[in-house]
Amino acid sequence: MNYTDLITEAGEDIVIPSKTYNQKGVIVQQSSVSSVLSRKTGRKQGEYITISPSADNSPDTISNVLKIALKKLLRLAGIHEGKLLVVGLGNENVIVDALGNEVAKRIIAGGKEYNLATIAPKVADITGIKSFDIVQAIVNQHKPDVVIAIDTLATRFLQRLGNCYQLTDAGICPGGGVGNPQPCLDKKSLNIPVIAIGVPLIISVGSILSNDKKAIGYSHYMLTPRDVDFLVQRCASVIANAINSINR
Repeated sequence: MNYTDLITEAGEDIVIPSKTYNQKGVIVQQSSVSSVLSRKTGRKQGEYITISPSADNSPDTISNVLKIALKKLLRLAGIHEGKLLVVGLGNENVIVDALGNEVAKRIIAGGKEYNLATIAPKVADITGIKSFDIVQAIVNQHKPDVVIAIDTLATRFLQRLGNCYQLTDAGICPGGGVGNPQPCLDKKSLNIPVIAIGVPLIISVGSILSNDKKAIGYSHYMLTPRDVDFLVQRCASVIANAINSINR
């Protein structure tokens, strides 16, 4: 089994309608998953925007492109102002899973057009409470207009590790990319729009050794780059800067 969260890796035999364009020197691909495609691919119905920077793109440029994509998804959800709850998913004690927590630390609360608030609910192994239950309780009390959830993703290709950003209005099911799905954060479960932002930072052994039959028994083992701590910090700054700047 090749674990992946990325819509661009949904399968070679399935064509997902998409358009690719260059924005400020960054390659952006927007894909649409219909209800029919959702059943075929197992991916949630919605719009997906994949941002693939090059080595020549500065962090500020990537943040700007990410902000434009985020605003596009907010408009599609009918959100032009109001309260935004940024949810940093994952385990801050495991660096590859700390992306959401690192973004949450960098969010600047408040704002005029979009009023930002943030939480990092951690994982049930630490709190004894599922992240979904914590987020649901806060949504019910705080009553935000939209949730922006941040989490680490899985990929099938080495070149995408730490070098790709996926945004979607389909929400997110934490742990889905590594075969350990948790309750989904989406419009159906929270009754408000949920936009997910993620970066692939893990890959399965099976994806790397897909042509090696001996690797089948190791396909559930997950690997991460040696410099994952640097990648998490860099990507967290890019995402947080994009979110913080949507009021500008």
